Amino acid sequence: MRKKIKKAFSEKQIAKRIDKLGAEIRKDAGKSDIFLLGVLKGTALFLADLFRAIPGDVSYGFIDVIRDMADTAVATAMEIDYLQHSDIAGKNVYLLKDVVSTGVIETYLLQQLRQKNPKSLKLVALVDRPALRTVALEVDYRAFEADHHGAFVGYGLEWDGKHGNLPYIGRV
Repeated sequence: MRKKIKKAFSEKQIAKRIDKLGAEIRKDAGKSDIFLLGVLKGTALFLADLFRAIPGDVSYGFIDVIRDMADTAVATAMEIDYLQHSDIAGKNVYLLKDVVSTGVIETYLLQQLRQKNPKSLKLVALVDRPALRTVALEVDYRAFEADHHGAFVGYGLEWDGKHGNLPYIGRV
């Protein structure tokens, strides 16, 4: 059965917002180096576009979070897989997450990353859903805010392994 996808954010909206995010992040970091750390796999396209939107010295890396879904409706982070060795000590680190909902996984990631002594650590959401928070968590930067309770697809976000190649962000 094919689910109906309703466009939430257009290609133009995404491009415009990411350009603004790049400028905001550069202003925040000043002339300092920036390290973008993307949580796979939903942030791959977001990271690539944001990387190009930030002037000056920017580097990046990816991490994967292995989640445990056993006996719970909400995934809990169990293990972080650093896909390459990235020393973030003393760096301005911007953790990119595709969709921030409950905040549980992001809180865990931020706690783990702080132990690596970055100069600063900020959370950047492609889509922020603050109404769904179950923990106290502030997102430092967001491309979009939404209150939709379903799944988002497109622009790298997949639903059941599909629709990630859509050029816009849609709601299922």
